[in-house]
Amino acid sequence: MNDGGGDWLKHGEGKRPRVSWSVSAEAPLVAVRLARETGEVLAADAIGGLYHIDREGRIANITRGPAPIRALAWSDTGSGGIALVGDERVYWFNQRLLFQGWLEHPEPVLSLALEPCGNYSAVSLSSATNIIYDANRKVVRRFQSLQPLVALEFLVNRAALVGVAEYGLLCAHAFSGEEEWQQQLWANVGDLSVTGDGKTILLACYSHGIQCHDAGGRQVGSYQLGGTVSRVSTSFLPGRIAAATIERHFYYIEPGGQVEFQAELPDDACRVICDPLGSGVIVGLTSGRIMRLEWGQGG
Repeated sequence: MNDGGGDWLKHGEGKRPRVSWSVSAEAPLVAVRLARETGEVLAADAIGGLYHIDREGRIANITRGPAPIRALAWSDTGSGGIALVGDERVYWFNQRLLFQGWLEHPEPVLSLALEPCGNYSAVSLSSATNIIYDANRKVVRRFQSLQPLVALEFLVNRAALVGVAEYGLLCAHAFSGEEEWQQQLWANVGDLSVTGDGKTILLACYSHGIQCHDAGGRQVGSYQLGGTVSRVSTSFLPGRIAAATIERHFYYIEPGGQVEFQAELPDDACRVICDPLGSGVIVGLTSGRIMRLEWGQGG
């Protein structure tokens, strides 16, 4: 399942990366996640396949789970994850991709999040209800947000979550569920990414580019890439940014805001994920291709 897949890079502009590994799933990709502490990648395809890929690009495990998987969340430690199957069922699984149980919700689940160590998970529902579960799938918190949240992420530096609604809202809630702040947005949002210190929040806002917000939700800048930005990821240590557009353009941005590399993707981007230290990017294409790009020695 390992092969090339980097021909599109030859036609890019800027400092060209090398492909350190490349893997093909058996069906189109629907989700890709990175365990930031271990460098392992978890991916799901459209027919229920789950792929556990180690940091060297070797397949550590493959399993055929329930389908259709619509979203994934995975711990930074790689100890386990959760999957949204269909519209309402959330499944829990361990590091070996063995499913350990599931819960069915009374309404559609819009997004998933997993605390970095995997001890707590969160789901947002279409009614704007948000639920936090412990590792035993027991409810520990239930709270309302102003709007239904289409993206949700646990912060690493403190016990809180950041969420974004599809139509104009960015917010943060403490682990208790209490709202800490909310910020009105003037664009729809396709993706959310937060640095490890929680001080930088990036939003892929389509024709409005990448919007940059601080730890209190205030907008502090933007990156205009000349396309309709639908995917964005920041490195754990602030500085590097990866982005992809609906027009199939990929961008890798250096700390000063300059585009270090750009190229046309061979297919739509399912997900782009920055390496925690900013040395590379995981690119998942909807066609099923997953690859790691590196800008280190030999790039």
